[in-house]
Amino acid sequence: MSQQYGPPPGPPPAPAPGGWGTGQQAPHAPHGPQGPQGGPGGAGGGVPGGRGPGGGGPGGGWGPGPMRPSHPPKPNRTPWIIMAAAIVAVLLVAVGVVLLVNGKDDTPVAGGDGPQTPEPIGTMYTPSPTPTPDDAKGPNDVGVEVGYGIWFTPSKGWLPDWDKTKAGKNYILQQFNARGLIDGYYWVRQTELYDAKGFAEHLVDVESNGMEGVRIGQGTVCRPANPKIKACYALTYTGIWVAKNGTRIPFQGFVTAYQDQFDRVTATDAGLEVRVYARRVNELIYMNNSVIKSF
Repeated sequence: MSQQYGPPPGPPPAPAPGGWGTGQQAPHAPHGPQGPQGGPGGAGGGVPGGRGPGGGGPGGGWGPGPMRPSHPPKPNRTPWIIMAAAIVAVLLVAVGVVLLVNGKDDTPVAGGDGPQTPEPIGTMYTPSPTPTPDDAKGPNDVGVEVGYGIWFTPSKGWLPDWDKTKAGKNYILQQFNARGLIDGYYWVRQTELYDAKGFAEHLVDVESNGMEGVRIGQGTVCRPANPKIKACYALTYTGIWVAKNGTRIPFQGFVTAYQDQFDRVTATDAGLEVRVYARRVNELIYMNNSVIKSF
């Protein structure tokens, strides 16, 4: 009956100097039968009585086995992946907000690709349209058209002046049974270079150049009933008109200038011989009233 040897009693022997460090020990193999020298047989192919890998000191036994080579720990990349994904998500959200804010005006609206009405800038106040002159003929425009939509009605017996080189419209009152001689004139002229007062003063100066001993009365601001007349100014004058044959004829007259809402001035220059003035002055007033109604 064969006898089996187990590991020697007691703690394993200490490793010999210069041996392998502490590591995972291989399991003990059963010892073989005692050899002829009485020493225990080596296990695992070790040299009997000597040191094998992991062998103990003299006398046999297993020492600490060799350790596995150490490897550096693998880096944990999971936190970096999560952080990168979070950054990408934040960037995508920011880009979406920018596109939403800057691209809202590019959204097509109903009405096709045609031009769109721009949004108003500033206040929503709409100024009133600028009025324009209405020079069309009206119910009070009767007789002779002067301009700017102004007409006048000549009094009975007054005829157009035969001198067509004069500006405006000039009508004359011929003397009875005296061809070529006149008792009076009614001359309508217009301008945009003067206001009512300035044009009236200018025409009186023009008339005074053809007369002697001219006296100009004090100017008067008149107020016609027609609301379309913005301003009115009148001047009176007297003087001696000298004929070509040297005859001296006393004249008396007045200039009245009417300014409309567009600063266009229509002036009437009316004069009569002093000898017929009192009898014919109403004819001049009648023609002036027709001008006032025509505005």
